[in-house]
Amino acid sequence: MTIHRSEGLVLAIHPTSRGFGWALFENPMLPVDWGLATVKAERSVRSLARFVRLLDRYEPEVVVFEEFEERPARRYERIRELCEDMIQLANARGMRTPVYSRETVRSCFAHTGSKTRHGIALSIADQIEIFRHRLPRERKRWGESEDVRQSLFDAVALALTHFAISGKAEDPKAS
Repeated sequence: MTIHRSEGLVLAIHPTSRGFGWALFENPMLPVDWGLATVKAERSVRSLARFVRLLDRYEPEVVVFEEFEERPARRYERIRELCEDMIQLANARGMRTPVYSRETVRSCFAHTGSKTRHGIALSIADQIEIFRHRLPRERKRWGESEDVRQSLFDAVALALTHFAISGKAEDPKAS
């Protein structure tokens, strides 16, 4: 099933070593769909195939990414190449592909007092009820693996950052 509602749809992607988290929004308070694309073998090839299926299905106007090239972004070469390939695919389809730094995301959530990725995830869960039950546990600093659900919240944060920067943010209390 293909959804042909490209007007204003924003798809945010947050790649990880095990795939990527993604979130699709019509506006800041209206998520359309979201998920985690996890892959075990041929990670880049399978991640790109999953990404293409998302583009085919939703035909978003904008595909948002987190900074992956400049310091202090700490991304493996494979992840950087995957992001570059995703951007090329989206651009070839005429989609805009803004890239935001973590600092830009943090600044967009500064009014909530959130300074960490987990703090931002908590803020998102407070603002958008549908994500509350997906909230990951806070990562322990002494070597605990990151909860895969964090990439979903990182993608949501990217989408909300895009809406704030593009001037399409809505005050949820104004409704």
